[in-house]
Amino acid sequence: MFELPGDDPENPSYVRTIEGVILYNHAACAYWPEGSEYDENVSPLCSSVDGKTGFGAPGGACAVCALNKFGSDEKGKGKACKNMRHLYILRSGEYMPLLLALPPTSLRPYTDFMTAAFVSRHRPVFASVVQIGLKRVDNGSNTYSVATFRKLRDFTGEELQQMKEFAVSFREQIKSMNQQRAMD
Repeated sequence: MFELPGDDPENPSYVRTIEGVILYNHAACAYWPEGSEYDENVSPLCSSVDGKTGFGAPGGACAVCALNKFGSDEKGKGKACKNMRHLYILRSGEYMPLLLALPPTSLRPYTDFMTAAFVSRHRPVFASVVQIGLKRVDNGSNTYSVATFRKLRDFTGEELQQMKEFAVSFREQIKSMNQQRAMD
């Protein structure tokens, strides 16, 4: 289930799926001290708002960072730096998009969905309403959730034009905010 913030921070809402329009998405990376990546009170030692340049320790170009290589985690199998994808989803009846950070285990399903639903059809991501769910996976040593994706309907005509204008404006605002965050 997804945990969504509500009016009362002590009582969030829980939903099985999130439905809406993905207005914008981008790569992101973060490196936490081992074992603290799920602790909301611990900030990452290094983070990247674009998946290209990290700020903090070690910082620098993500593509050549030793912590962004397979085998760099404590167990020697995965990456010490967590690669993610940030999705900004506008749900029906809301004015502010929801930020959903996809973990590394959901990156392949997201890429496959994007290719099939949008890239191969030459449609922008904001041109459809999508549904995002969670599928439980048990690999023997861990149980975790992987995001699932489904296109519900396409926008056309005036509705598509309005969504395009909103998405383009929103994307520019997020890019500007991320650049500012990276400089702080």
